[in-house]
Amino acid sequence: MLTKCRCTRLRKECHYKEPILRRKKTVKTSRAAQLEKLESKIEHLVNALSTAQNGGQVSPPHSQHRDSDTRVRSRTSEVLDSMCEDFDQSLPDASQSISRQTSGAESIDTTASGQLMSPEEKAQIEVLGVTMSEAEVLLDRFKRLMAPLMPFVVLPSELSAAQLYAQEPFLLHAIITVTYFHDLSKQQILVKHLMRDVSQRILLDNEKTVGILQGLLIFVAWYHIHVFWGQQVTNLLHLAIAMTIDLGIDRVPGSCQSDFKTATTKAVQGSSLMPKAATLEEHRVLAGVFYLTSMLASSFKKIDALSYTRYLEDCLITLEQTKDHDSDLLLVQIVRLQHLAEDTHTTETPTAPMQMYIKAFDADLTKLTDSNPCKEDNKLLKMQYLTAEILVWELSLNDLQENKTVPLRSHLDDLYRCIDAIKRFIDVYFSIPIDDYLLVPFSVFGQFAHAFIVQTKLASLEVDGWDLKTLHESLNFLNVIDEAAARFEAVAKGSPDGLQIKNEVFHKWAHRLRWMKQVYEAKFSPGQNAKDTGTLYERQAAVTTLFRPPESFNSQATPGGPQQPTPPDDALSANFFNYLDDDFWSNFPAEYGVDFQGMMSNVASPYP
Repeated sequence: MLTKCRCTRLRKECHYKEPILRRKKTVKTSRAAQLEKLESKIEHLVNALSTAQNGGQVSPPHSQHRDSDTRVRSRTSEVLDSMCEDFDQSLPDASQSISRQTSGAESIDTTASGQLMSPEEKAQIEVLGVTMSEAEVLLDRFKRLMAPLMPFVVLPSELSAAQLYAQEPFLLHAIITVTYFHDLSKQQILVKHLMRDVSQRILLDNEKTVGILQGLLIFVAWYHIHVFWGQQVTNLLHLAIAMTIDLGIDRVPGSCQSDFKTATTKAVQGSSLMPKAATLEEHRVLAGVFYLTSMLASSFKKIDALSYTRYLEDCLITLEQTKDHDSDLLLVQIVRLQHLAEDTHTTETPTAPMQMYIKAFDADLTKLTDSNPCKEDNKLLKMQYLTAEILVWELSLNDLQENKTVPLRSHLDDLYRCIDAIKRFIDVYFSIPIDDYLLVPFSVFGQFAHAFIVQTKLASLEVDGWDLKTLHESLNFLNVIDEAAARFEAVAKGSPDGLQIKNEVFHKWAHRLRWMKQVYEAKFSPGQNAKDTGTLYERQAAVTTLFRPPESFNSQATPGGPQQPTPPDDALSANFFNYLDDDFWSNFPAEYGVDFQGMMSNVASPYP
């Protein structure tokens, strides 16, 4: 029985559907095939453009490529954009951006770094001035080449830059700044950023951590005035002293609190909130603040050192007994030697005869030498010993200059011991490889500057019976200047750590040394009569003419040109060996006992 149509039952007109012809299902091309097809088209297009550009002729010279390359790149970009328009729609977002960047060389340089860099990486560059990969290289350089000369800050060998940035970003910032010595212009920018960081953290945000103190120590330790603008080292050291006091690491933990407050805290809140024991890290930082302030005080007499207290001595004993790190023994010894050096230069108004002080200091120095715990041959430690020895024997020279009634023969032994100490110091100093001049801390140059000052005092000493000829035979003042200046000039040609150096500022130090040579020759010339006033004035006039800068002198001339006297507004700020500034040169005879009989006012200054 035939079934009735539904349309009949519903009493509606019935319409039959026409059959629909289905299309064949097309096979989708795979992603690999699409990429292969696109690469083939690009290759064909590049070949076609290259053929059209050269026209089958010999390639033109390199100088003619730039304009044509630009036109070809522009044309290629337009064609690729039209070809890849449909293809890019099927790619993920990241792939689209990469494919578009390949359309031109400029887009790779300008967009890749900005689009592919995470916000965290951008923040790191903004804080540190370098990428984290560059920071890793600089941190490794510090650990290998500079950390052995800085025992006051100990970094674990496995510590990475990223880890240090997470823990102590200011410390990493300071390390990056001092290790970027191969490019002076970039380093000066980093210094400016670091000074802003110091101001923001310490003065504005009131941050106080041991890590910031460590960063300040590293910054000051390599604070070469030829790199940094202005004399900020005194400000930085006073900030370090203030932070040391605020953190309470200069005294026994909890000693600044009253007994009642201590007992109440322990009874109410328990012992867990009581002051914790001081760490070895804090002991090292305290010793570092004392050492740097004392070194500048003994070498240049421009700052009062942090007091050497019984607690500081206890910290040194703890470091010596614990031997947590190999450099701790070096730290203990150089700090104790510097303490002796400080005692010698602060002996200005003795109540007993000076010879008694000299013998007592000499006995203390001998005791420190015999009890040296360091087994390695360390030049830094040698120069520290010799600096202390020079300061001991310098007391006799000062006494002779101040007390004209004392006969020279009562000081001869001490003076020749002083000459011998200076000679041995200079031999050690000149044994430092020139490549290391950009690596050694400023204390080395500060010690050399002091030895140079004492040598100048000896060479300019005018006392009846003082034999300058014998002095020149054992310690030739002019030869020392020539050698020191030549080594400073050779620094720019070195390659520490295999780096290409773009830093010629040591030329400025050499320039001032040569000026001192001219000053000395104008007053004292071996084989000449120093009292020949006619010859003296001729020499003064020659020196004046030699060191007057020409009218066309350009204070902003590029390094490597003729070395002219450095104007006060250059990177050195008219300073020599940091604290040896214009004030030093004007007060040099009076402050250091160098009697040039008014010659310094007649000889031209190195600064116009």
